[in-house]
Amino acid sequence: MVSRIFVVLALTHAVLAKVSPNFSDCRGQFYASTPPVGFDSLSSTLTPICQMYETYNNPFFASLYHKRNKYPLYSAYILDTRPGDVTGADQTFRLEPQLVDTRLPREMSLQPATETAIRNLGLSGAPTDLIKNNQAINSDYTGSNYHKGHLNPNADHPDGAGQKATYTLTNVAPMYGSLNSGAWRNNEKRVRDIAATCGRMYVITGVVPGNNWISVNGVQRINIPSHVWSAFCCLDNNNRPVRAEGSLAPNNANSVQAGLSIASLQSQLRSLMGVTVTLFNNNCS
Repeated sequence: MVSRIFVVLALTHAVLAKVSPNFSDCRGQFYASTPPVGFDSLSSTLTPICQMYETYNNPFFASLYHKRNKYPLYSAYILDTRPGDVTGADQTFRLEPQLVDTRLPREMSLQPATETAIRNLGLSGAPTDLIKNNQAINSDYTGSNYHKGHLNPNADHPDGAGQKATYTLTNVAPMYGSLNSGAWRNNEKRVRDIAATCGRMYVITGVVPGNNWISVNGVQRINIPSHVWSAFCCLDNNNRPVRAEGSLAPNNANSVQAGLSIASLQSQLRSLMGVTVTLFNNNCS
């Protein structure tokens, strides 16, 4: 098994960090404060991120970022919509400065601001190259015919910062437009409807690495996932699990297998990725 390489925090107050070993600063985003198990062996470049936004000190969600493939293997969050919420206008997708160096700001920021922060820190190398070595940038998707598919969708959160925080390139992966705008969006709506019956719902949404890439000027930039998957754990008002389901979709078709048991989804992920994963503590049961 390849050991996971974690970035060592260089900040004085680790509680404010974004790059967070073992998700220590955002365990509350996972059911029973337990992140999924089994993804570690897929890459030595996996980096846990507690996703922050602007000057808010509380993490909005968690992502396990794959630096080589330049997308998250999954994002995990508490689905939190409220009566009257509306989906906000699209935002410019931001970057995660701490993927370059943990001494950089903990808040997601636009590329020009990230480059300025890199220059101010005095890091060796061109700021744009340092960013591109560690994560995707907006121009990677230009002309690719792939959507920036949210793993943690903005519509699963209240208006304002909760939605804006999802617009980071460490929360998206290349998705076929017909799937992202069609069956997958419908499935997200179905899960939101179920969440309205729960006291709390924990969600994990991820991708299966594929064999093809988005290339820019002949250079492989972003891996194209073969599948997209999601799982939820619904608790009652006494924090007892009452329902758990999974969904799985091939990334080249406008169809979703919905209503899977967690065990069935995990079995299919094992066949697709070659690793055994546990998404929820005790399978949310």
